[in-house]
Amino acid sequence: MRQAKNASLFVGDKSVGFASIGMSIWGTNIGPSFLIASFGAAYSSGMLIANFEWFAWIFLLILGMVFTPFYLKSNVTTIPQIIKRRFGDGMYRLLSIYSLITIVIIWLGSGLYVGGLLFSQFTGWELWQSVLLLLIIATSFTIVGGLAAVIATDAFQTVLMIVGMAALTLIGLYEVGGIDGLMAKAPAEYWRLIDFDSESVPWMSFVLGYPIMGVWFWCTDQTIVQRVFASKDVPTAQKGILLAAVLKILPPFIFILPGIIFYVLQPGIENTDGAFIAMVSEYMPIGFRGLMIAVLMAALISTLDSGLNSFSTIFTLDIYQPMIKKGKELSGKEVRLIGRIVTLAASALAFVWALAMEGMATNLFEIFQTLIAFLAPPLTTLFLVGLLWKRVTTAGATYGFVLGCITCMTVGICSINGQTFGLFEQWPHFLNLTFILFIVTSAITIGISLVTKHSADEEFLPKFKDVANTDSSQNKSIWRGWLILAIVMVGLYAGFEYLARNAGNTSDIPSSLSTELSSSPSTGSSTKKTASHSEPLTTNTDGLGLPEVNVYRGETPTFDGFIDQNEYQDATMLTGIENWNPQFSAVSDPKDLSGTVWIKHDGEYLYFAFDIVDNLMYGVDTPRWLPQENPNAHELTREGFPWFGDGVEVLINAKNSFSQEDGELNKGNGHSWQMVVSTHKSRLGGVGVAGLLEGEERSMLSAWNNYQKWILNKDMEAKVRIKPDSKGYTVEWRIRPDPCLEISPGEFWSADMPVTKMGLNLAVADLDNENEGAGNWGNFWHENWWSGERDKRTWLKQWGTMVLHGKTQPISTQDI
Repeated sequence: MRQAKNASLFVGDKSVGFASIGMSIWGTNIGPSFLIASFGAAYSSGMLIANFEWFAWIFLLILGMVFTPFYLKSNVTTIPQIIKRRFGDGMYRLLSIYSLITIVIIWLGSGLYVGGLLFSQFTGWELWQSVLLLLIIATSFTIVGGLAAVIATDAFQTVLMIVGMAALTLIGLYEVGGIDGLMAKAPAEYWRLIDFDSESVPWMSFVLGYPIMGVWFWCTDQTIVQRVFASKDVPTAQKGILLAAVLKILPPFIFILPGIIFYVLQPGIENTDGAFIAMVSEYMPIGFRGLMIAVLMAALISTLDSGLNSFSTIFTLDIYQPMIKKGKELSGKEVRLIGRIVTLAASALAFVWALAMEGMATNLFEIFQTLIAFLAPPLTTLFLVGLLWKRVTTAGATYGFVLGCITCMTVGICSINGQTFGLFEQWPHFLNLTFILFIVTSAITIGISLVTKHSADEEFLPKFKDVANTDSSQNKSIWRGWLILAIVMVGLYAGFEYLARNAGNTSDIPSSLSTELSSSPSTGSSTKKTASHSEPLTTNTDGLGLPEVNVYRGETPTFDGFIDQNEYQDATMLTGIENWNPQFSAVSDPKDLSGTVWIKHDGEYLYFAFDIVDNLMYGVDTPRWLPQENPNAHELTREGFPWFGDGVEVLINAKNSFSQEDGELNKGNGHSWQMVVSTHKSRLGGVGVAGLLEGEERSMLSAWNNYQKWILNKDMEAKVRIKPDSKGYTVEWRIRPDPCLEISPGEFWSADMPVTKMGLNLAVADLDNENEGAGNWGNFWHENWWSGERDKRTWLKQWGTMVLHGKTQPISTQDI
């Protein structure tokens, strides 16, 4: 409000300090699509994506020490005005219109869509409601306070984003067992920054392509550079840019590292775009989830307000004043009025574009990142070749820019859609393409310039030595800061190369612990007995001959989805999954489906651990398909089927009672229930994220509500890990007795009680290729049950018995 009447909407009254400039540049760069893309890329390929962050300092250096003196000594307020001085009005208008289009597409509409989509996932709101709220917040202070308010708000939100993402990183480290646990469990190649064989970030492609993107994004894009225009002098701007470069050290540690941590916690997620939401939903407490919503809003608003202000600046100063007002001088009041009207209009355009994107292709986050590579070559050519080489003519710059834009967008669209027209097998990596397109655009610009003459409108810009900072003391201190930063960056690359060479790998986790532990039930110096399903089965009073398992107290395991061979040596072990009762096809090969189950409690939680061998993972090794009987099986609603796919089920009858009538099922409450852990979908993460789902009885709304409440309150939790070779998975599942084990109304099981019997059944499902289970319901391949006859395994009277002992298992002389 302090800026509302007197200050410039566009250059902050030339009074912005270096700290605000630096934090605002950093905050503007960190948008929602950055959050999603960097987190998901880190989940898939580790620290390689950090190159995009840690190479940025070089181009911020170029912005600060090369371009900034030109910009500020030329007394311009927009990027197109530099081009006007060099090449005249025609190129000036062309670049102004192009800049407005790119701001709406990249900074406003696409960022708003991604942010609104994530916000709606957090809150359950409709997309248009989320988009409208975020847009109103960003537009409000942008209209009132202009660039000064935007920069001040961005600076605060930068602090908020750093604190929030640092909290997520620390919580993730706690869950994974600290730095040591992360280093032991993450693949060694996940710490590599330079990888010549990588398909996601090929090193040579990066070295060639990233500079083209870097010059455009950091040195010539209005939304970034406008902060420089708001500084009071060149040294202030240069210090602010140096601060932004220093802050660029942080993203790999607070945005990318959590993605690696989540890979360790829950590998095998198919849709990595959902990884960020899944980690926040599953691992952050309720209050911290609110903090992450604030971080998400900050990331979006700091990008959105910058885009709005840049759009308003270019339209007012480069379209309205020279074209509509024919160059007449505008009063301060008129400038503010038009700027605010245009900001509102840009908000409306962003709202429409964001909603229009809802019906476009999926995987938009990757598309946004790739589009930048195809927008960069024309602008980079215009500034590197056009401004730094005096022989470039207006005709060369204009035709080079126009033909370059047409070529880049055509190639970009075809590349994203995979359309090669049969000319070659596939398009090169987008980093290679951006370099090739830069060469093509530069060749066009140079070629036309060599055969044309300079126009009368052209003006040669001053040489660098004429505009460089002449204050030797300040200049030396700034260069000294860049030198220190360069040394730090070299040290970071050397440190991560050391980590990549020496870090442990996840391969130290056995692919199947069942064989190892079955042959050696007592490992190390432990004298605790490990029971197994191979013990004689007791006969229930109903005479059905159902199995019985004794469960004892043991040490608390590390709850992370990994099953260390020493973690469950004090647990009861069930083997022979391949010989359990088949609901569908019998297992003929243990490699197709087998494994081991461990059960124990620690006095606070009841633990189940599954180590499953499965040679073909549904949705990972095979295409995802749905049963004809229910094409909505994957919906996270009561109509969906939670157990359709690979996964495990636990069914407990804590009350240990049932009627003698056939077909009586569980009640979906603390007395009796069934829950599912799927390898390809979950309540907290959605389709593509492994985890817990509501089981049966789903026709009862009360059961559905109970199951959801247990998952959201973490009364029941599961960690799933796809094995590195994709030949199976491991699950750790823990259950809080209150409210999940209610043995009588209002009374929940505890370790202080006498020996307690409960009904128990377990299931392991294997859904491979659709044709393998032909003739079965849903073309299921295998579904093996620990207890119960075929078609009766969900009846309460068909469940086996779990005998819970409050104390540790007694040691017999035979064991000793």
